Amino acid sequence: MKFRMSLPLASLAIVGAGLGAAAPARAATAPVKAAPAGRVAQINLSGTLAERPHGFKISLLSMGQPKAPALSTLITRLSKMVHDKSLAGVELNLHSFSLSLTQAQELGELIHQLRIHHKRVITFASSFDTNTYLLASYGDTIIMPKSGDMFLPGVALQLMFFNGLLQKLHIQADMVQIGKYKGAEEPLTRTSASKPFADDIHRLVNSLYAQLLSTIAANRPPLTTATVKTLVDRGWFSGASARKNHLVDLLMNRGQVDPWMKRQFKSGFKLLKHYDAHVHSAPNFSSPFALFKLFSAPARHSGGNTPSIAVIYADGVIMDDSPANDQNGALVTPSRIRRETARALKNPLVKAIVLRIDSPGGSAAASDTIWHILHQANKIKPVTVSMGSEAASGGYYIACAGRTITADPGTITGSIGVVGGKVDIAGLLKKVGVHLQTFSRGKHANLFGMTSNFTPSERAFVHKLMLQTYKQFTGRVMANRGKKIANIQAVARGRVFSGQAAIKAGLVDNNGSLYDVVLAAAKKANIASHYRMQIYPRARSLAGVLRHALAVGPQMPTPLALGLAAMPIDMRKQADAMFQMVTALRQDRLLLAMPVGIILKR
Repeated sequence: MKFRMSLPLASLAIVGAGLGAAAPARAATAPVKAAPAGRVAQINLSGTLAERPHGFKISLLSMGQPKAPALSTLITRLSKMVHDKSLAGVELNLHSFSLSLTQAQELGELIHQLRIHHKRVITFASSFDTNTYLLASYGDTIIMPKSGDMFLPGVALQLMFFNGLLQKLHIQADMVQIGKYKGAEEPLTRTSASKPFADDIHRLVNSLYAQLLSTIAANRPPLTTATVKTLVDRGWFSGASARKNHLVDLLMNRGQVDPWMKRQFKSGFKLLKHYDAHVHSAPNFSSPFALFKLFSAPARHSGGNTPSIAVIYADGVIMDDSPANDQNGALVTPSRIRRETARALKNPLVKAIVLRIDSPGGSAAASDTIWHILHQANKIKPVTVSMGSEAASGGYYIACAGRTITADPGTITGSIGVVGGKVDIAGLLKKVGVHLQTFSRGKHANLFGMTSNFTPSERAFVHKLMLQTYKQFTGRVMANRGKKIANIQAVARGRVFSGQAAIKAGLVDNNGSLYDVVLAAAKKANIASHYRMQIYPRARSLAGVLRHALAVGPQMPTPLALGLAAMPIDMRKQADAMFQMVTALRQDRLLLAMPVGIILKR
């Protein structure tokens, strides 16, 4: 049977036979005979791997540069390679490439499938970190220069606390939370983690660390888990040292790799540098028409009458509807999910919906609205859930609308609890010479006013409201997961889990990749032999980016943004997420939110 394939930004083609539930570690496949024709697909990866294509970016530095790779695009390309019988191997070249632990797990499972289908997988990099090495370990040959370096420090989670910053700004956060382990208030109210929150984070780190050790050991015999632990404790390796310790197979420079590969295929060798990829040339700004093209939406590549699985992304902090929030592609809003779900339901070629979640949660009201949208959609077309790096609190709440929930082994999930409160800026106003006089009527008229803390009676009142939201949250969970969760309080109260631990807790059904979930949906719909994966929302054009840039939305104040500019990118992202959460708290009062400021180090 022949399959027609193409790779547009908004509509990705997928085929065939399944990966099954992804295990936390895969036994390495023995080297296999290559296909007679030495056709090897080359994939060059650099930059930070995105979850999905985001389209145009405003940056003078990025003009004419290749677009950042997207996980959804790579899944499509690798899945086609798996089933291409004429393909003998795949060469991965990593140059200043960065990806998350869960992304490495997802792509690693597809690399494992390439080897099962008799493709040699060679990975070259001059430098490896923990996640890029984890990805490379799924292949059968790892190459690096003798002078290269490998840094395998293990797993570390850093927690950012903003209370000291708020104090310098004469701002005080007054918070109430439901859940012993919730911890969502602590980045705003403390300078270090409470013991219950710290104990929960320790359990999470232990799970992720165990996954790292067992996966490398299973993928790289003769290494054992104990040996890998010893090597990780050493941390830093030159190419020669990495080879000596069986972490890599060959030492050579990039220029030596292709000649070496040619010698592996005695019947001929052909390197395919643009296998199934759309090459985007830099705009020619000598023509005014080139600029106009940037304003148009990315072209849709017609899939004809090919049946499809819709993948709707819920990636970002969950915020309530507003014109500015809806224009911000980095946020998840009810109107965005409603719009994309309606498109999927209206399209007769879409046979099922996969909700891809990568969110720490956010607004309680918005999370419940999104749950209702998905719950209703599930009555029309089946909705299943795939969890990425994070699907916690409100992110887990909306997952409970799905028929099944699948997480990566390293997904951070759970955090079933509620946090609420306000930020008291009276000290800041006084410092800058602003004085307020309040006139109010009604017992709770100034309940969430931002110039005073809660009184004891107000705190009790807010706590009572939050208990109702917590009861609703746990009710949603039990309605969806009641057959697998014996005692909701044992897995709620704000506790966080890795995707692997969440299976035992009953929060998820199995571990697997986005590809696994899409393929399972296709099988259920009886279209697994030939189908397309349609990505929602579409990548944005320059016009869409400008609309977002001109919208008035939650943006970090300029002085604060400038002060944080010197921070590493992962810290800046968490600081921005914290500002978004504070904005959500001001708008919605109650949050279903994972503690922000958690940085998973590589």
